[in-house]
Amino acid sequence: MTPRRPARVLLVDSSGYEDLGGASLVLDEVIDRVDRARYVPVLACLSPGRWPELVRARGTAAYSFPRARLRSPANLLTVVRKLCGVVRHHHIDLIHASENSALLYASLAGAMTRTPVVWHIHSTLQANTRAEHVAAVALHRLAPKHIVFTSPATRSNSMTFAPVPTSVVFPGVDLEECRSGDRFRGRQAFAVPTDALMLSMFARVVPVKGQADFIECLGRLMANHPDLYGVMCGPGDRAGAYWRRLEDLSRHYGLGARLVMPGDVRPPLKHDVVAGSDVVLHPSRAEPFGLAVLEAMAAGKPVVAADTDGPRLMIEDGVDGILVPPGDLERLTAAVASLLDDPSRRDAMGAAAAVAAQRFQVQDMVDGVQDVWDDVLEGEART
Repeated sequence: MTPRRPARVLLVDSSGYEDLGGASLVLDEVIDRVDRARYVPVLACLSPGRWPELVRARGTAAYSFPRARLRSPANLLTVVRKLCGVVRHHHIDLIHASENSALLYASLAGAMTRTPVVWHIHSTLQANTRAEHVAAVALHRLAPKHIVFTSPATRSNSMTFAPVPTSVVFPGVDLEECRSGDRFRGRQAFAVPTDALMLSMFARVVPVKGQADFIECLGRLMANHPDLYGVMCGPGDRAGAYWRRLEDLSRHYGLGARLVMPGDVRPPLKHDVVAGSDVVLHPSRAEPFGLAVLEAMAAGKPVVAADTDGPRLMIEDGVDGILVPPGDLERLTAAVASLLDDPSRRDAMGAAAAVAAQRFQVQDMVDGVQDVWDDVLEGEART
């Protein structure tokens, strides 16, 4: 009997930049860890950037087809045609669309090539703007074979596409990699003294992620913790209004060298910074999951996070982390202070966090995605 060839899967993502967000990091792990005896991945990015180049360097076919706003039908058609070309060239068996803004492009390509489509929804899918309402009408007509959600809350808060089957597949991390950081190297990289206290944060620098709350918290704590430093990592527009607002806040509190804003920080330096931290903050006002929370917990660090959908899944308040109401600076500052002032509690909470993080391992995530692909392709074979 001739062995069956591995199925070919086109992964369509709306990113493309080297400084990947959480959803794209999930897809990047799938590309690296998928069972190549069963599946051969191909990546198509809908934004410019170096991610496809990096993926190709690791031996996977990857393309970049930058999209414009949905108000440009010509660009939409151009991108979809290019996706169809990839489907035909690589004899794609399944299209996996990751992130909400990629769904329409991937679904149209699937319809035009008669290729089954899976959606991977990381943040709540709702139609709020006029363009999104138009897209939602099209998406309901182009419903996929299966929808993967990253959390129960994301599923319950998103628009429904009955009778499309759905699954929840939690993101996961490589526990050993998260624990590989070097405390002294992480501090040395940003001139933080070895005997000082250090807070850190990891998130894209946009208002919803709460960097302003991080700086406010750091500034308020400085009076009673003069040896405190903050390292706030994440990609962002240094010339933009929000970044300038953060710099103004830093000047207001006179933080100077006590606050470092290095921009995007990737492994292994990222793991070093986590290892060098006493407490990791995640004050995001809306977070469907929060890989940065999980990475810090896996490294054995206590996390103080806003009580939103994702952190609530991972943290048992007061046991392996602390949850505070989103935007409540008083509670945020008090929670961080309680950990800075109690090293024993800090260590115990970090140890409990490392145990709790074991529930979210990267291979479980990849296996969950592959199981969905198996079900969809087996269903296609029966029809």
